[in-house]
Amino acid sequence: MNRTRAAVLVLVTLAAVGGVAALTVERPTVERTESRISGVNDSTTLVTTELLVENPNPVGVRLGNATVNHSVRMNGIVMGNGSREGLRITEDGTRVNFTTAIDNRKIPAWWASHVERGERTRLATSASVDVPVFGTERVSENRTVTTDITGALNTSEPRPINASLPLLDDPVLVVDRTTATWGNATPETTPLDIALRVRNPTEIPIPVSRIDYTVTMNGIPVANGTTGRGDVIPPGDEQTVRTRVAIRNRKLDEWWVSHIERNQHTDLRVSLTAVLDLPGDTTVRVPLDGLGYSTDIDTDVFGTKNGSAARAGTARSLSIGA
Repeated sequence: MNRTRAAVLVLVTLAAVGGVAALTVERPTVERTESRISGVNDSTTLVTTELLVENPNPVGVRLGNATVNHSVRMNGIVMGNGSREGLRITEDGTRVNFTTAIDNRKIPAWWASHVERGERTRLATSASVDVPVFGTERVSENRTVTTDITGALNTSEPRPINASLPLLDDPVLVVDRTTATWGNATPETTPLDIALRVRNPTEIPIPVSRIDYTVTMNGIPVANGTTGRGDVIPPGDEQTVRTRVAIRNRKLDEWWVSHIERNQHTDLRVSLTAVLDLPGDTTVRVPLDGLGYSTDIDTDVFGTKNGSAARAGTARSLSIGA
């Protein structure tokens, strides 16, 4: 932080001695900022920011025309801006509290950037105090927010698929390995490619005509559909059955609200159903839910969830306005 302090001379009339003295007033400085999510509704996420302004002078400084500006960016996307005017800084310094509103409609664009960057987000918050006499003091903070959704969905644990049909022993198939990778995200859609390495332990070929899928995040459906490709797995053989899940990004602002309301926690579940065309014109829908394609997403966007950030110093008084 640039801690250079500007000084100005203020003429003070001293009636007791009938003279004029020069008092040096040094520039107040922004020591740090701390932000936390303080509320959410269907359209807006509120971020409360505390700005610690240090006053090096032995007396309070009236900054009636001072303006505090604050912005939040996620992967370069401006999520919200906030500002306050008219500050009074005491001789001990001041904690300035104000609120920035994040537009939830920007969540889909942020999500696409988060996925495209390998589930990484660079969070940048910046604040500035603009005082006419002293100029502008700026402070910024950067954090990296990461998730590992695809990593949690990947598994090499063999998992049986049972059809529970007469004259056919279970399991009819065994999923030996599951691999999940993101496709190229757009502002409208986020593809999730799931590859199932499937083995047929039976003595008959098992046709997998399609895979139906549903993706929910905190119970909110964000994707559903079906694959159009059929696979026939010969007896004793194995093949890779591929499914491309298309997450509809326009549903993600609704998910975001639930994520914040649950203290930045999400239960993500991918439900797959295999449709098998068995001998005797028998079509069977076999849910693969038992394979456990689910994961938790926990974030701490500003590093202050549950009061986790260190708080330096003692709160001082603050007066907004006149």
